[in-house]
Amino acid sequence: MEIKDKLRQLRKDNGYNQEDVAFKLDMSTSAYGYYEQGKTTPPLNKLKRLAEIYKISISELTGEPKDKIEVVGRSQNMHTYPYFDSYAAAGNPITIDGINNAPRIHVADELLGQYAGNEKLVFLKVSGESMNKIIPDGSTIGILEYDSVHDLKDGDIVVYATKDEEYAVKFFYRNGDKIIFKPFSTYSYYYDKIFDIDDNIKIIGKVVVYSVMI
Repeated sequence: MEIKDKLRQLRKDNGYNQEDVAFKLDMSTSAYGYYEQGKTTPPLNKLKRLAEIYKISISELTGEPKDKIEVVGRSQNMHTYPYFDSYAAAGNPITIDGINNAPRIHVADELLGQYAGNEKLVFLKVSGESMNKIIPDGSTIGILEYDSVHDLKDGDIVVYATKDEEYAVKFFYRNGDKIIFKPFSTYSYYYDKIFDIDDNIKIIGKVVVYSVMI
């Protein structure tokens, strides 16, 4: 069902006329009427308000697949990115390549700045407490693919994988031929992991954005 038809159906099902909905959206009745006629498409701020009025998600309103996850910012310009709700599951390693069928997350461009629209940006859900001073368990992070450790600098936060397909988020440092992954946790039992540069360590990507609930 197209959004114009969905809007008309929702309005009638809830016993509203166009004037009622236009008033709730703080716009003219004629401007709202264009939405139901398909002449214009509601911008993000109006979609958000409509979803609130009808107590549904924006995905339900627009008819997008339910496996999509919404992150609503104030910007009307948004892009979608691959999203994994758990990157550390044993036997289910994440790779940047071949993820076209992954669920997608909507993120407002203004929240990503220079990274908005970057095709190498992927979002993951963090599991664990090894970086909980800045990235608590359950946070969502955005990472950019990096081809080599030589593309990284000391102090970058990275997602890496060992040869045993164990995934972690840590600070990255390099000391000669050694790669050091440092935790930043309130728990003392997390410790530095040190590898030779020739070890089978894969840098999945550099963390460039993360969200934290406070």
